[in-house]
Amino acid sequence: MNNAQKKLENKIAAAVITTVANPAVPADAAAAGPIINAVTSKIAPEIINATNNEPWWQSRVVWGSIVAIAAPLAAPLLSWVIGETVTISAEEQANIAAALAAAGAALGGLFAIYGRFAARKPIRE
Repeated sequence: MNNAQKKLENKIAAAVITTVANPAVPADAAAAGPIINAVTSKIAPEIINATNNEPWWQSRVVWGSIVAIAAPLAAPLLSWVIGETVTISAEEQANIAAALAAAGAALGGLFAIYGRFAARKPIRE
């Protein structure tokens, strides 16, 4: 659990406890615990996701960007490995490197775009 989620859960708990303690609210004090658990287990993860407070390694945008950056850098190494295992010309090896770089960058970019649109919070909101 990250710091933002812990703060959110503490605020939810404080609000529920305060509301249940209010004599004008027809709720038993013993109900506070189950209410807090229900709200934090169902709503808190959605709020954390919507505010983009998830850890970086859970972000589809970050992973798509990493692939898009790493693919062109790794392509020459991968084509060299292929060239070492299969006899191919230098020109074919260069073509393989270019194809790997382009495919990896395109896939990474598409995944980053998908991640942005799959997110529940619009940009700059």
